[in-house]
Amino acid sequence: MGAHLEAVEADEQDPERLERLYRIDHANTRIRRHAENLQVLLGRRVEDADPQTVPLVDVVRAAASAVEHYPRIRVGHVVELAVVEFAADDVIRVLTELLDNATRFSPPTAPVTVSAFVTEDGGVLLRVEDAGVGLHPDHLTQLNALLSGRPATPVALDPAAHLGLAVVAHLAVAHRLRVALTTRPAGGTTATVAVPGALLCEIPAPGPAAAAPAPPPAWPPAGHRTDPWSTPMATPHHGADTPTVRLATLDAPAGEPPPTAGPPTTGLPRRVPESVRDRVPAPRPAADTGTGSPPEAWPDETAAFAAGVSDARTPTDGEGRQ
Repeated sequence: MGAHLEAVEADEQDPERLERLYRIDHANTRIRRHAENLQVLLGRRVEDADPQTVPLVDVVRAAASAVEHYPRIRVGHVVELAVVEFAADDVIRVLTELLDNATRFSPPTAPVTVSAFVTEDGGVLLRVEDAGVGLHPDHLTQLNALLSGRPATPVALDPAAHLGLAVVAHLAVAHRLRVALTTRPAGGTTATVAVPGALLCEIPAPGPAAAAPAPPPAWPPAGHRTDPWSTPMATPHHGADTPTVRLATLDAPAGEPPPTAGPPTTGLPRRVPESVRDRVPAPRPAADTGTGSPPEAWPDETAAFAAGVSDARTPTDGEGRQ
């Protein structure tokens, strides 16, 4: 359904209808998130269709796009590293829940900043900072105990109100993430996620370039004449910047088949792109070598041949005079 919604959103021009489509899209995203969170809380691994290594900047973007109030999220400095494929989607889920809490429990006009820095031990520290009212010290202690995997007993927190943080706690234990909440001196809360170096790697290099297209099939087909003068030539367009295509001379006599291996280098005309701007006329080719003469030389050679025939038919005297 997500693909259909994206297609409709791409074609929609009316701002009001587009806003409604965005709300439907986010509602579907929230339903999917809740379904995945329930699987996490039940101890089941969420199977992702296409696990892959994800750069940290894309981790941040993916998490922000799943939050309803995504326009308020500001991306700060993000180190150029990536999360390995088996942990990337879970790190995105952790960051999504922290961003969702930050946007929901802060003023509707206040931005939420997310950044990522390298730590001394080779890991990465993700920071989510909001400008909300902050947390009560007692609640802050209990939430940090929950996020560390050692919840206080008895638990005085409402599970329904902190379902996202419970999911964060499960994923943090599974991947040895260290998640903590602190109160900002200027007001608000900072959530930090320490990602160990074992879950990080360099950003993968882009894949190999697409393979070059296969060369066109040999022409003319086998069994046909290979004499280039037996086929019509296209008339070039003469203009200042108009490219044209010319046929180069052949490297093999007419009738000789091209080689069976490698690109065709003999027996066929080669198409050479060039420009006709300021082109100097090519010098007249040498005498005929048996491989055919260019069409430009035909008028002179025909005249010479006709003159020779005329001379041969004119009677001469004994001294060779006509």
